[in-house]
Amino acid sequence: MRKLILALATVAVAATAVVAVAASARQPPEPARRDPRFEVKVTDEIRRHSRIEETLYFAGTAYSLGVLVLLLASGAAPRMRDLSLRLTKKPFVVAMLTVVLFVLATTLLELPLTYYADFVVPHQFDLSDQSLGSWLLDGAKGLAVSLVLSAIVGALALEAIRRYRRWWLVLWLGSIPLILLMVVVQPIVLDPIFNKFEPLQNQQLKTKLLDLASRAGIEGGRVYQVNKSKQTKTMNAYVNGIGPTKRIVLWDTLLAKMTDDEILAVMGHEMGHYVLNHMWKGLGFGLAISFVVFFAGQKIYDRGIETRGARWGLTGRGDPASLPWLLLIAGVIGFFLSPVTNGFSRHIEHEADVFSLDLTHLNEPMARAFVKFAEDSKRDPDPNRFLECWRYSHPALGRRIDFALAYKPWEERKTR
Repeated sequence: MRKLILALATVAVAATAVVAVAASARQPPEPARRDPRFEVKVTDEIRRHSRIEETLYFAGTAYSLGVLVLLLASGAAPRMRDLSLRLTKKPFVVAMLTVVLFVLATTLLELPLTYYADFVVPHQFDLSDQSLGSWLLDGAKGLAVSLVLSAIVGALALEAIRRYRRWWLVLWLGSIPLILLMVVVQPIVLDPIFNKFEPLQNQQLKTKLLDLASRAGIEGGRVYQVNKSKQTKTMNAYVNGIGPTKRIVLWDTLLAKMTDDEILAVMGHEMGHYVLNHMWKGLGFGLAISFVVFFAGQKIYDRGIETRGARWGLTGRGDPASLPWLLLIAGVIGFFLSPVTNGFSRHIEHEADVFSLDLTHLNEPMARAFVKFAEDSKRDPDPNRFLECWRYSHPALGRRIDFALAYKPWEERKTR
């Protein structure tokens, strides 16, 4: 266990060094490559913010995994289980109580890093003016939701691990309806806990968007705006939900900072996700990846229980105190699969960019929107390719700007 703790610390230090070296080795785009009108003004502030974000990703991952190691190696997890056993003898309720204690413990241990990453850094770089009280209230809401969902799902998972020999298959199959349920209910149950969602208020823009949706083959007009300005000054838009809860959402910050043409270009991208069924493709890809993760996870989990379970104070497979070990395995596998999952995400995001340009022909407005995204969020538009491959869910904004300006197949067709 000491070796594992040392390895995690080494990963954190090495990751920080990698980010620093990668950032210093980054090659800026050639000046002639990009139209100066669409060149992101990369300031020292943007470079510093990007470096902090990259460092927090790698070092923060090692820190979170280290918290799991601490709870497992220190005997804290078995003590949580024993406390739950003193309150009730029902196995399922014991598992739920242990999960609740575990979530509270990890939240407390990770609070310093969470506070720095989610409150200090955004305020340091003028990306948020949310008060500390409002931030804490959002955190409390998130914790309450997490406690309820984690207690139920965690207890069910531990019960399956205890009962079934091939529990990995049971968990994988059980994850399918659970994921579908969460995708359906998130837009109408979970998201409104934190923000106010309402139909788009700008009627002139709404008419343009509905016309664009009609050209894209989207019937109806489920386009919403959300008051994200209470938490951030950055911009975004997204598609979520399935069936009757499927919707396109624009942040109010985006509506305030972009022109109508820029918004249409961005919304063409979101409509691309809608029309190209990226939600279903993403779910299918995720289930394929999770099939492998669950299978490998059982092999590692069972082996650890057999060889070290007694030393960790675990009573056997499915013991609620084994939760840190289970999540440690999932966290490590998930981290090393990041290039794969993010690579798939970048692929469908590029498809959505293509769809938007084919639909709107708004090349320059799309490029201007990407410039605003980069400068507004203080994100380096041309990161090191290793960093982009490992953790970027979207293509780097510099590449998206170049593509938006260059992609004009309709002009080639005219000349034939």
